[in-house]
Amino acid sequence: MAHSQGYNASGQFLEEASAIDQGIKKIQDNIGRIQMLQTYIIVSTSDQQADTHRKEREGLMTETKNLLFELKDRIKKIQYENARLPKNDLNLNIRKQRYEVLHEKFTNVLEEYRNVEDEYMRHQKDRMARQYRVVNPEANQQEIDDYLANPSGQSVFQQAVIRTGEAKAALAEVQKRHGDIKQIEQTISELASLFSEMQLQVEEQDSVLASVEEDVTETLVKIEKAGDALTHANKDAIKARKKKWILLGIISFIVFIIVVIIIFQFRHKSSDSSAPPATTTTITATSNTLATPTPTSTLSPP
Repeated sequence: MAHSQGYNASGQFLEEASAIDQGIKKIQDNIGRIQMLQTYIIVSTSDQQADTHRKEREGLMTETKNLLFELKDRIKKIQYENARLPKNDLNLNIRKQRYEVLHEKFTNVLEEYRNVEDEYMRHQKDRMARQYRVVNPEANQQEIDDYLANPSGQSVFQQAVIRTGEAKAALAEVQKRHGDIKQIEQTISELASLFSEMQLQVEEQDSVLASVEEDVTETLVKIEKAGDALTHANKDAIKARKKKWILLGIISFIVFIIVVIIIFQFRHKSSDSSAPPATTTTITATSNTLATPTPTSTLSPP
């Protein structure tokens, strides 16, 4: 029965590990599609096409984000389950190997996604910088950097929009790209947070394993101390029993002596009270002798 339960548990674990692996592959596919859509957005010459690509990209990003957080929790669950298995569990080595593989694949896909978003943000900022130079050809690099850090705080487009239609179109494009950059920054921040959390999982696993080993060691020490205490208690109990029997023997011996003395004295008194007094008999005999008259012989004359 125990073997059957172990087999079922092992089968369930392998199914879960396979499902997580498939989820990671799904994320990789999404990242590839997101990267392609971002390229379309960058090179798109039609606002309608760019908007269509943006909507599809946003949907994929939301799906990917949810899947990332889900898989992170499932991988973390495997970590804690492994830490709590006994060292002699036959499936422990397989479980550890699968966890390490899944953990590495997941962190790699996080890094891949972050690189894709970093690259997309770089292209968007370059495009925004070019648009800024359209309406302000004399701008230096510091002004461009300040603008990229806070596009809404710059008034150059607002001033130029009245003068030229080109500046108006540039302003509309900049506003869209600024929204993309905000979304990219949020995504990168979430990916960095997930990546840090996955790195902490390794440290937590070591901490949990150390804690488990410490608990086992502490338990063994307590068991050893309890065994010593039990041994001492047994020895004390044996000594106490020996003392009790010795004391009981002494008391029995004393009681025996007392009983013998009492019996001896009782018998001695009994023998004394049953024997006739010798002095009285002698006196009585003497008295009787004295009281008996001695016959006197009377000689008749011939």
